[in-house]
Amino acid sequence: GYVLFAASNMISDGSELLLLIPSMAGVVGSVVLPILGAVPDGMMILCSGLGTNVAKQVHVGVGALAGSTIMLLTVPWFLAVLSGRVDICNGEPAYKPPRKAPETWRQLQNGFDLRNTGVGLQLPVFTNAKMVIATTFLYFIVQVPAFFLHGSAEETQVSAEAPFAFFGLVACVISFVLYI
Repeated sequence: GYVLFAASNMISDGSELLLLIPSMAGVVGSVVLPILGAVPDGMMILCSGLGTNVAKQVHVGVGALAGSTIMLLTVPWFLAVLSGRVDICNGEPAYKPPRKAPETWRQLQNGFDLRNTGVGLQLPVFTNAKMVIATTFLYFIVQVPAFFLHGSAEETQVSAEAPFAFFGLVACVISFVLYI
């Protein structure tokens, strides 16, 4: 546990230093940091597979990784939306005061009214959402055959899923290269 903690801190410190190079900041932020962040997660799954009853241990490791990833995606998103809310006037977020607004005008006058407050979205958010949805379909390359083969003998499942797993790997690598 301590080794992974120390390695994660070293990766974090090194990646912050890489961001100081202006010509590489875009590549570092969009490609290098996610890959470096995945190294401790991969080691966590690898180490969970050591010992007896490997299948159960790996399931626990993958479950922990999935849970931490979901938490790391949803908690900052929720906090950003909650803290960035403004009043919605005529379907538009009120980031700027209307003409002849009183001195006491604030962007968030409705408090915690979740029906009349929100955040404005720009085009990159919609573009990224489409990219996330498109990459989600890559999981179906393996999951659909696995769903139909559920309950079969283990050897049958492995041999039938192997081509789909390879095709899924190729599709993910191609998608990653296109993303870069």
